[in-house]
Amino acid sequence: MEIHEAMSICFKNDIKVYPVIDSKHSLKIEVNYKGKKKKGKQIFNVYNEQKELQKKMAELYFTLAKKIQG
Repeated sequence: MEIHEAMSICFKNDIKVYPVIDSKHSLKIEVNYKGKKKKGKQIFNVYNEQKELQKKMAELYFTLAKKIQG
């Protein structure tokens, strides 16, 4: 499965994964499922952890898409 396919499955089920500001120099990942928002615990540095943040968001999309598909 490609990332765009996993994202499409999630979007069709009203699931969105995106970064949110935690503090001046850090971000966390938030999952929005039909308006219910859940913020992750892992903190990503704004300046030097962008790749890790993107990788973790992709992992979440894949995991959620697989759960939806069964």
